[in-house]
Amino acid sequence: MKLTAETTLKGIAIAMGAGAALMVAIEFQTALEAERPEGPAAVTSDDPLRATLQHCRTLTPEELETDTTCQAAWEENRRRFFGLTSNDQDME
Repeated sequence: MKLTAETTLKGIAIAMGAGAALMVAIEFQTALEAERPEGPAAVTSDDPLRATLQHCRTLTPEELETDTTCQAAWEENRRRFFGLTSNDQDME
């Protein structure tokens, strides 16, 4: 393939288009990051299980192994999620 002025200009045009697309993508990303909230949304609920689970999410795995309150809360959460009754859990 012979390198002519026409092919050189096409290459430059493609490179400039790719650069412009990259700049637009970076601008969109920074705009989305500015709109994103910093932390998790505060949960306001009268459900004590939800408050307990919120606390349990902050614990390390080592702390969770010894925290019976959190273990019971997660078990109750699983029971509610799967719609199990206390009798169903005994069969597992």
